Amino acid sequence: MKNQTLVIFLFLCTFWSLFAQENKALIAGENLQYRIHLGFINAAEATIKSSPEISTIGHQTVRKVEIEGKTTGVLELFSPLRDYWSAQLDTESLFPLKTEMRKREGRYRKQETVLYQMDKGFAKITSPQNKPVTSTISGSKDLLDLISAYYFLRSKPVSDKKPGSRWSAQVLVDSKIYELVLVVRAKETIETESGKRASIKTNILLPKNNLFKEEDAIRLWISDDAYQVPLKVQVNLKIGFLTIDLIDYTILGKKIYFPKASL
Repeated sequence: MKNQTLVIFLFLCTFWSLFAQENKALIAGENLQYRIHLGFINAAEATIKSSPEISTIGHQTVRKVEIEGKTTGVLELFSPLRDYWSAQLDTESLFPLKTEMRKREGRYRKQETVLYQMDKGFAKITSPQNKPVTSTISGSKDLLDLISAYYFLRSKPVSDKKPGSRWSAQVLVDSKIYELVLVVRAKETIETESGKRASIKTNILLPKNNLFKEEDAIRLWISDDAYQVPLKVQVNLKIGFLTIDLIDYTILGKKIYFPKASL
């Protein structure tokens, strides 16, 4: 389980994409820091950051997003983990053009690069470590990776929707395609590192698997404002609860404060 903690973090903060000029969900120089607990254990910390600069791949304008995670506390002593993911996202559609992943978990090592050519209906996956593997996987033109899926969710007008409203996305994870569904539940006040904040409670529905206790085991609280940032995540695993809390949020080095909940 400890080797899955940061993967779950990315899987959960998944989904937010798809309209307008520079998509407003993909903010230049955004930096989000999260603390991850497994039960009462301080298990890990993770950072999501977007580049302040844009670049190009072919004729497409892209912005790079990076996620870094590492174990802390007791887990760092007994099973140190360093994980890195990055994605080059089209600034208009938020579709991924290229993603990279590096894992260092104890003695385990893995690298993977994916080139998305969804206009041709496939993604090319390359894993160079140990026994090099190159493969392709067929998919629809709107196929996402986990990072672009995160921004896909953040682009949706969650605050305006009634309870029960939902969105779905096809996401490529470990060479397999999954359908993930976001369901709006209710507006709630939650306690955060900076006090009580207005939020929108949602669920992420996943295909049946051996890791989560139930289909709707993931509860996600999103800030009820223009940023729609994940403030808190709770996951009901078969072995206990995983909790993820936002502890800091900045844009181009400036700290951002979320709306306080009304009394």
